[in-house]
Formats: sequence, structure tokens, C-alpha cells
Amino acid sequence: MLWGELKGGETVAIFGAGPVGSMAAKSAILKNAKKVIVVDTQQYRLDQIKRLTGCDTILWEDADSVVEQIRDMTDGRGADVCIEAVGFEPDRNLIDRAKAVLNFEKGSVKVLEACMSAVRRGGIVPILGVYPVNYDNFKLGQIFDKGITIKAGQCNVHTIIDELMDYVRNGRVTLDDIITHHLSLEDVSKGYEIFDKKIDDCVKVVLDPWKSSTL
Repeated sequence: MLWGELKGGETVAIFGAGPVGSMAAKSAILKNAKKVIVVDTQQYRLDQIKRLTGCDTILWEDADSVVEQIRDMTDGRGADVCIEAVGFEPDRNLIDRAKAVLNFEKGSVKVLEACMSAVRRGGIVPILGVYPVNYDNFKLGQIFDKGITIKAGQCNVHTIIDELMDYVRNGRVTLDDIITHHLSLEDVSKGYEIFDKKIDDCVKVVLDPWKSSTL
């Protein structure tokens, strides 16, 4: 939440309810956000984060409806902070896939574009998802018009690790409640498969070197 510059009382919308998005929601609550909204394409992941944090949730059906719902929940202003916690591989339709092939792109930026549309004027969009390539027709004009601040990159963990450890020691945050699967090291391929294909309501896999394979 350092990138979001939360001072307390803000509305934070988080796109993605995987492990990163889940921890972003917890961080927003720790920083006294007034309202936390989590968006995802999978209802089971939304159910989990709502159970763990009590946040509001939106099931992604299309970008326009998500943006409209966020605006409705913020009296038309948009969220103060919209966090992109999905990255370059969201679900894509046929047109998105064709465009990516023609432009030698990987994935799509439609979630990031939704963040920029859902954030208020003068708001902040931290990008936690990974975007390793360039993208055609990126909406630079919208960033300029709305005065959006974009923050992105690898997290400089060493600058905040002491603060984070204090949260854990003092019991202000629980980390292991987002874990849905414990597997052995021998089952690492299975772990990637169930996470990628969203099998068995998978959100977070942890590999345990002392656990025996069940496969």
C-alpha cells in the first residue's frame, strides 16, 4: 500500500483475488482504507477473500460493467486507488488473442485499462501484475487526461521488511489463511497445474519438503 499512498479513509479497488490480490486487500485494511473492493473472474476466490476480510466483491463479466459498478459504489467518483494484481494473462476473447498475435504481444492489458477507467481523477494505479512486453494502443491519453499516477515494478522488499515482520509478530495480519493446498516437492508440477487451471478451488499452493507425495 506504499504505492497507493493511503492515509486512511480511501476506497481501494483490487483487480485479482489470487495470492497477490488477497494480500493487497489485507494491506489496504491495515492502512485503514474505508472501502476495499476486490474484482475477479472466479467466484470461489471472491468468496474466500470476502470471508477472510469482509471486503466488497465484484465478479468480472466484462470491463464496462466492472467499471460501472465501482463508480456506483463510490458515488460516481471512482476508486481512489485501483491495484492491478492480475498481470498480462487475463482471460481473453478471440479478438484480444488475434490482436496479440498481430502485434507480437503476450496476453492483454484489458485489466490495466479497466483500472485506469475505474480510478478517480488524480487517483493512483499501482501495477503489481507482470507486463514484460510492449503493447499497442496503450491508453496514454487517458492517463494524461485524468492525471493518473502509475506505479509499477518489483517490490523493494528490504525497505519495508521490518514493518511487515512487526505486523506478523503483533498478530495484525494472518498470512497462511490464503493457502488452499499443501503439496510435496515431488508434486510441484501438479501444483502449477491446479493453480493454472483453477482446479479444486485453488488459490495458493505451498510446497512442503517434509510432505510425502500423494500422487
